[in-house]
Amino acid sequence: MKLTVLGRYGPFPAPGGACSGYLLQSGDVALALDFGSGVLRNLLQKLPDLGLTAVLLTHLHSDHMSDMLVLRYALQQLSAHGRSVPLPLSIVAPDEPEAEFRQLAGSGVFDMVPARDGLRIRFGDLSVLLHRVMHPVPTYCFFIEHRGRRLFYTGDTGYFGNLVDLAQGAHVILADTGFLNREKTMDAAAHLTAGEAGLLAKLAGAEQLLCTHIWGGEDRDARILAEAKEYFPNTLVVEELHEYII
Repeated sequence: MKLTVLGRYGPFPAPGGACSGYLLQSGDVALALDFGSGVLRNLLQKLPDLGLTAVLLTHLHSDHMSDMLVLRYALQQLSAHGRSVPLPLSIVAPDEPEAEFRQLAGSGVFDMVPARDGLRIRFGDLSVLLHRVMHPVPTYCFFIEHRGRRLFYTGDTGYFGNLVDLAQGAHVILADTGFLNREKTMDAAAHLTAGEAGLLAKLAGAEQLLCTHIWGGEDRDARILAEAKEYFPNTLVVEELHEYII
């Protein structure tokens, strides 16, 4: 599997950056994981024909789905000008908040599949398993397997009891790292700290940790990397438009 980072920021991007979005490819299968602000621009650099197999949305907060509203225009316009594009495009997403889900479902461009805890879907030789995680709106992590290699994408989540169990066996963990340890002010936080992401990778027995969902307000990469590495040395902070082999 090849993972391309299309956006790594949240809840808003740094100048020139994009919010959460990733392109996962294996053979003819191309999955977009989340689709935040700025992701479509970067996707077009990697997949100019927009030949996506499906889009999987962890949740319907704007920094993870806002460019879906622009993607619908792109697909409509390209189709109207005789280009071959995937219509309707399969979208897996929570059906809450209802207003955001209806906005996507009512476009006529997307074939909406409501996310559910324990839902398993196959796309070619990729198997995707969804589990509910801890966030203010319904949010799902993705455990993705391809020929024995496994990627765990946390989505946005706080640290909770069975998160390690959900990630167990993953070779690579792509983790929300919205905070540093010293910035966590309550136990039931909505995001992982860099330290918690490192601990998750350690306890789950992963090979590599990729830190993402970085606050766009200042350059935090060095601090995030240092804190995560205290728990799990083989850690990287992802870079936009870089490719990572799972």
